[in-house]
Amino acid sequence: MPVIWEEEGKVMPRIVNSRQIVVSSDRLHDCKEYLESEFHLMIDHALSVGWSLDEVAVALDDLVADEVAVPKRAITLH
Repeated sequence: MPVIWEEEGKVMPRIVNSRQIVVSSDRLHDCKEYLESEFHLMIDHALSVGWSLDEVAVALDDLVADEVAVPKRAITLH
């Protein structure tokens, strides 16, 4: 999963599958806010039909890894 961290005001990329993913920290914050409510609804729905939180977390992590692995979507430069 892409992760960013800041060092002296610079956004540092994390290497995923030999590809760089660079994300603006400002845009990342806004995107997380935008997705948060739907994300929690999706988790709540999965829990309500019997999946455990651990199963949901691992499944979501796998789905994100699969999505990032698609070459056309693997690199986002800002």
